[in-house]
Amino acid sequence: MQDAPAPVPDPAPPVSRFGDLVVRVISALVMAAIAGIVFYKGGEYVVALMAVAGGLMAWEFRRLILPDARTGDIGLWIMVAGITGAVIAANLFGFYAALLVIALASAILFQIRHKRPVWIGLGMLYIAVPVAGLVVLRNEQGLGAVLWLVGVVIASDVGGYFAGRIFGGPKLWPAISPKKTWSGTLGGWVLAIGVGFIYWLSGGDIFFFAALAFSVLLAMAAQAGDLFESWLKRKAGIKDSSGLIPGHGGLLDRFDGLLAATGLYIILYLFRAI
Repeated sequence: MQDAPAPVPDPAPPVSRFGDLVVRVISALVMAAIAGIVFYKGGEYVVALMAVAGGLMAWEFRRLILPDARTGDIGLWIMVAGITGAVIAANLFGFYAALLVIALASAILFQIRHKRPVWIGLGMLYIAVPVAGLVVLRNEQGLGAVLWLVGVVIASDVGGYFAGRIFGGPKLWPAISPKKTWSGTLGGWVLAIGVGFIYWLSGGDIFFFAALAFSVLLAMAAQAGDLFESWLKRKAGIKDSSGLIPGHGGLLDRFDGLLAATGLYIILYLFRAI
């Protein structure tokens, strides 16, 4: 008598291309609500939020550069102090005062001969310039300009997410970020142009073609910032910069694009190009 054939296991359910979408959307809505209220109120509310966010991103960045360093590492606290000081200086005296604070904190890093002063100093610059820049942007250009900048970054991310998963295709830079595709990149640019058009249509103080062109440039910067952080994580062997935000990882994972786009925006603003 032959043995009965072994039962064939049920096939595993297909993995949804949008399996993490619900958690991502809920987290994004919570963050958008907090940021929206803060930037609407302006002033010290923005300063406080940028100081807290900057300090947490400093902790995440240090984790990528020195994964085995202790929380009491003096480099981390100089970094946090430099970012916080830059935000406060930007609010009181303008952006150039913020740069002075960053330079002073960097000089202290070299004076104490920290283990990796160049990387910690660059990380401080990488975070402090955008967070201080957002304070200056809210104070001097108003809420509309902030919404345009943030809207372009969100559009770049959302357009890239959906276009990449729907159309797929060739990878943008598989050695750095295996999931990103050229279709996602182009989808992000298209949606960013739409945000620029809405900003111009709503009365933004900018010419039509400039609104569209700068929207694409800012979207490119946001995508470059995303790739840069992916490269840092790959070098550190870390999937997420932290687990602070459900569905997104850490603050750097969520705001890497905004950091880069804001850095470009503040440079253009200082040269009176935007």
